[in-house]
Amino acid sequence: MPTRTSLPRGISMYRGKYRVRVTVDGVVTSIGVYETLTDARAALTLARADIVTRSFVSPAERRASARAEVEARRAEAITLAEWAQDWLLQLENDPRRSRATAVSYRSVLRTHWLPVLGEVRLVDLTTEMVAAHLDHLRKQPSSRYAGQRGNGVAPNAAQVLRSCLNAAVRGKVGGLTEFTFPVAPKHTRVRPEDLDGDVASPAEVLAMTEAMPEHLRIAVPLAAWCAMRLGEVLGLQRRDLEHLGDPTRAVLHIRRQWNVKAGEVTAPKCHSARSIAIPSFLLPQLQEHLARFVGPDPAAPVLAVQPHRTTRVSQTRFDVAWRAAREAAGRPQFRFHNLRHTGLTAYAQQGATLAELLNRGGHTDVAVALRYQHATLERDRALTDRLAHAVGDRVD
Repeated sequence: MPTRTSLPRGISMYRGKYRVRVTVDGVVTSIGVYETLTDARAALTLARADIVTRSFVSPAERRASARAEVEARRAEAITLAEWAQDWLLQLENDPRRSRATAVSYRSVLRTHWLPVLGEVRLVDLTTEMVAAHLDHLRKQPSSRYAGQRGNGVAPNAAQVLRSCLNAAVRGKVGGLTEFTFPVAPKHTRVRPEDLDGDVASPAEVLAMTEAMPEHLRIAVPLAAWCAMRLGEVLGLQRRDLEHLGDPTRAVLHIRRQWNVKAGEVTAPKCHSARSIAIPSFLLPQLQEHLARFVGPDPAAPVLAVQPHRTTRVSQTRFDVAWRAAREAAGRPQFRFHNLRHTGLTAYAQQGATLAELLNRGGHTDVAVALRYQHATLERDRALTDRLAHAVGDRVD
């Protein structure tokens, strides 16, 4: 075996084998360890030749490049279904997002996108694929309203997939660095229009109230005259109603909602927690309801299963009662949410400002609250006409 002193420069003994090292730009770089001197000499010769031609790449760099290539291939293999699962988990763990959002998005992806495009790699997904499936969704008949031209599915499906893909692009997931989303279909009305309009008269509200089971009746005037959403009504507890014996102090606190998508009680819709005055005519009904149908515990649900009074009425059971009540009242197409619209319209007619409408309705979108300003303008126009008649008769 050659001695250390007889070995060529760049080759040394290492644990009975031959280690080859070269100096590149002042840095000593290991080429490798070889069993025979012949192999070591050959490696040293090749490395020196590469250094001369400026094509030298160290073994460490080659290994890193190979690892990167493997990782790139692995990343590019990520399918839409795999990314969707990761994205949904991120949403569920994001404290800024409600659980209901993740539940809703998961349902849309599972129902409308993953069966068709779930196995497609993100890097292979094209604008044309998405556009074609959106067109297919748009043409499907409505499952709830027979004979309607639209179904309301495509716009929502487009919104969810766009959010999913935008998140992938931001994170460069699966090698996706950009994606041009097709023009999404606009939201169109699917529900048949109620020929009687979306506002009920006080007499109709009363008729719907009286047609409900006794322990659920209070939900109708609460929704109408306190401008509450159904989830907010179902989420009410005894402690949310205060000072019912004093019309000047009676207040209703909207602190929570039954979130049907999440299947649990959550905070109200974003930024819609509020406290509002209760109309005096509603106070006797509320006091009687609490005495007859609500448990004594402060957290007892206002709409409770009877006779135990401790369990919240399910939305499914409530919907059955509501549909029967609106049918009996002669408004079979009237939505429960339109009770809220009825109340806010009446509130606007009393001269409520935009800020007051925003507060009472728990709105964050000014455009939504502005809808009720039309009621104020109509009232102003009617009063102006009366003024014209009253004053004009004296001026002429």
